Amino acid sequence: MNGLYPYAPSFAAFRSAFDRDYARLREVAPEALNNPVPECPGWTGADVIRHLAEVYLHKAESIRTGVMPRDGWPPPWLSVPPAVDVLDDCHGRLVEQFQRHVPADPAGTWWPPDQTVGFWLRRMAHETAMHRRDVQSAAGVPGPLDERLALDGIDEVLTLMLAGDWSEEVIDDASGASVAVECNEYRWTVTLEPASVAVVRGEVSAPDAATVFGHPGDVLLWLWGRGPLPAADGSADAVAELRARLVLATQ
Repeated sequence: MNGLYPYAPSFAAFRSAFDRDYARLREVAPEALNNPVPECPGWTGADVIRHLAEVYLHKAESIRTGVMPRDGWPPPWLSVPPAVDVLDDCHGRLVEQFQRHVPADPAGTWWPPDQTVGFWLRRMAHETAMHRRDVQSAAGVPGPLDERLALDGIDEVLTLMLAGDWSEEVIDDASGASVAVECNEYRWTVTLEPASVAVVRGEVSAPDAATVFGHPGDVLLWLWGRGPLPAADGSADAVAELRARLVLATQ
């Protein structure tokens, strides 16, 4: 799509995935409300649905106003309507913003290199896919993640959420180990330093302490703490360290 996201499909594909996954989520939502989400201890289907509604509203406001909401967030009214009703409301507000704008239009985001509506279209496609699976899982009918979307999702969580400066949250016992994440011909090498995490796409010459590999959907679910380790070689400690660092990066 562009230099920032080399493995991303088109914006039209992101919009199609967003619409498709939301439709499936909404279809099974009533069956999931009171059931626990197996991969999210302590959450029910209703908790996931309310969380997603809040996320949708936050992004709709970030696009509408050009600034991410902060003071007074989340608005108290979000907790009042039934979970499915508030999801319908907030989804409608987000869709309205997507329809009013093109991806290149400005929007407030948390990632300085990309302050556009397209950032949120991509992010909400991934958010909806993961929570669609959560809700399906609570309803007892878990479904797979789209392989093409999952590849870009791996790139997103590693390069946007994990990589970068950790000087304000130094991990004193970080080992400096490198862990490779591989799916088909795609590869990311993650180096875990106390005050930083480096992620390099593609082949690198530095030796890896471990490699995590498998189908893109399975790898993405593990990276987000929603599935078992697909397969791994090398240091189990380095793999566990990567998973622990991801918990901090995505909480």
